[in-house]
Amino acid sequence: MKRLPALIAALAVACVWSEGLLSANAPRMEQASVDNAALRTVMAMAGQFRIVFANLLWIKVDQYHHEYIEQHGDWAQDTDLLPMLRMITWLDPHFVQAYQVAGFMLSGRLHRYEHARQLLEEGIRNNPKSFELYEEMGMAILRARKDYREAYAFLTKALSLATDEFDQKRLQRFCNTVRRKIEEETNPPATNQKTPAHD
Repeated sequence: MKRLPALIAALAVACVWSEGLLSANAPRMEQASVDNAALRTVMAMAGQFRIVFANLLWIKVDQYHHEYIEQHGDWAQDTDLLPMLRMITWLDPHFVQAYQVAGFMLSGRLHRYEHARQLLEEGIRNNPKSFELYEEMGMAILRARKDYREAYAFLTKALSLATDEFDQKRLQRFCNTVRRKIEEETNPPATNQKTPAHD
């Protein structure tokens, strides 16, 4: 009986691996992949152990992250983290940090904005009161599309959800900066060009 959680975890990983979801070269990280019947069965069998597995996997992600930095430097280039982060979100859909880090990696250096957006939208659906995910969505929009208006909507939502004073002040300053960018787009500053004299 003591080996049951380890066996369930191994079975879950094997099912996901067999579907190619843990491959670093997998082109998609979409929710549709979860529809795999074997994976759903394993998830149901795991029950309350899913959260334990997610936390154990997060510890592995953290350990792997630091090892990668020591050996290679730029952790944002480490695509091997993505499948582990995705597995965490499947095991525990309320694991905000996994969505946040994966969204940052996808929308940043990997330039996979659409995948980042899908993942962050899923995270927001599962965690509608997470200011962190609204903030990360706003940041992803700014990084990938420089759409200040859409980003501002997500950032102001993040601000409205933040409860910590530090986060509130930080987000308020950021929202002010983005709002100024919107105003500059709407009302570009006058140029110092001289108008030709009329005769």
